[in-house]
Amino acid sequence: MRSNPAEIGERIKAARKAAHLSQTELANQLDKTLRTVQKYESGEIEPSIAMINTISRVLNVSPAELIGYKMPEVRLESLSDVIAVLYQLNRKAGLRFEVDVRRPPHYDEWTCALKFNGHDHTANLNADLCLILEKFRDERNRLETYWTDQTAFDHWIEDELAYYAGAKLADREVEELTTMERIQRRNELDRQMLAEMKKAAEENGSKN
Repeated sequence: MRSNPAEIGERIKAARKAAHLSQTELANQLDKTLRTVQKYESGEIEPSIAMINTISRVLNVSPAELIGYKMPEVRLESLSDVIAVLYQLNRKAGLRFEVDVRRPPHYDEWTCALKFNGHDHTANLNADLCLILEKFRDERNRLETYWTDQTAFDHWIEDELAYYAGAKLADREVEELTTMERIQRRNELDRQMLAEMKKAAEENGSKN
């Protein structure tokens, strides 16, 4: 959970003292004025995420620590734990994913994937997650091809944690439907699917 500016300021102050730096010394290393550092520490102004990252490097602490975000301890010890993570993801209102499974004999490969549509306007956090996953792919590739090391990768993760700490998730509202209402909804979805299939077939026919 992200703290308010005053709490962030207190953490900056504590980290600065732990690093045995004066406010003037910190200001010089940040290329900021003494008054600006004083405002950071008093909570009068809130440093940007970019500045939080810079301060964390100078004071040798994680940016997530400065903003008050604590990484939850996720223990993945079995596939049951992975299923539990999928269940929790599915409960969140801002995210929506499709499950894509390809296996023989319909496909040569046997793969599965979670697909988040970045243009899905009913899931307002999908676009952010697509950007995160794209960056994760690139940073992991840099790590696995020896262009960077684990420490740099961990620092990138810490920066991302700090940046997105304010993007809160809420539980999806669960619809309370009677059996009849559920059947009616199911029938309506079937009608929509058949209409889409008919339209696609007609378009393919006109192209041929």
